[in-house]
Amino acid sequence: MLRKVSLVIIVAALLAGCGKTVEEDTLQPSVLETELLINYLETNGNFLNSPAIPALIGAQDVYNQLIASNIHIIDLRPEEEFNAGHIMHSVNVTPDNILKHFERHIDPAGFDYIVLVCNNAMLSGFVNALIIFLGYDNVYTMRFGLSSWDQEIAKENWLAAISDHLEGKLETKAHPKNPAGELPAISTGQADGYNILRARAIKVLQSDINALNLTLEEVTSRADDFHKIKYWPEVFYNQGHLPGTIQYTPKSSLQSDAYLNTLPTNQPILVSCYSGHHSAYVTAFLRLLGYDAYNMVYGSNAYIHTTMKTTQSDTRFFTEAHVRNFPLIGTDRVASPPVNAVQEESIPIIGGC
Repeated sequence: MLRKVSLVIIVAALLAGCGKTVEEDTLQPSVLETELLINYLETNGNFLNSPAIPALIGAQDVYNQLIASNIHIIDLRPEEEFNAGHIMHSVNVTPDNILKHFERHIDPAGFDYIVLVCNNAMLSGFVNALIIFLGYDNVYTMRFGLSSWDQEIAKENWLAAISDHLEGKLETKAHPKNPAGELPAISTGQADGYNILRARAIKVLQSDINALNLTLEEVTSRADDFHKIKYWPEVFYNQGHLPGTIQYTPKSSLQSDAYLNTLPTNQPILVSCYSGHHSAYVTAFLRLLGYDAYNMVYGSNAYIHTTMKTTQSDTRFFTEAHVRNFPLIGTDRVASPPVNAVQEESIPIIGGC
């Protein structure tokens, strides 16, 4: 287990160093910074392990709120995709500019809802996690992304990805967690939790986030490279998982008094869940701490879709009935909601895939 380190001791150690300013010396990675960051996150909402994660909102509710509420929709896709079709009144902001948008261009607290969208909710979920960790509590990811809004986007993303490729072929052997080890070392030059968090968030947001979202094909082609963790309850893990995968219980296992430091610092970590929504948030969290983490897009829907449909709630799997076919600005496609559309709960839907 992660040893408890006094905040005062950590700050003192960081400040003591060698008496030079950050500009005067080369920053050295420090586990103390990582511990400060974990301490800050766990004592300021502990969002990763709270009932509120992942913060999701359905397409139907976003559509209903376009006129009824004070809503701000941020589309994180590349400009050319945004121009090819986007939700009315949405703005195009790339991930590397998202903090500037929040801090300089809008009053986040002035909106009832801020909704992040992308094609499948993997990019938007990752970015949303970082925004929420920074203290913005009215920000949501649109479940299933624009695949739940538009049929053509769904065909190229969610509907193209779901499969039964591994139905009846999964491993049921349980694999133990690693012994407790060291945490990653990070270097921001900051001496308090919030500023370490903000510096790390900026660094992570400047990376190629899409490259952190791996398909089933990418995972299976280099399966031995990853330390694979399944972020869902043990009962489902025991029914089948990708070979070599280790189970971690959602909302309890990845914290300082549990199993966070059983994750390796010298190997890429692949996180998966039901749909990729929850694991996107977890991947962002681990990236903040310095782990080399990746998200498996679409989760178990990518290889046991029928099992997901027959054993899980309709928020954990995707079908054509999830597509609302609402209008997009920039296209001439006619809105035609499906006759047998999935009935969504009222907003916001939070706390589960």
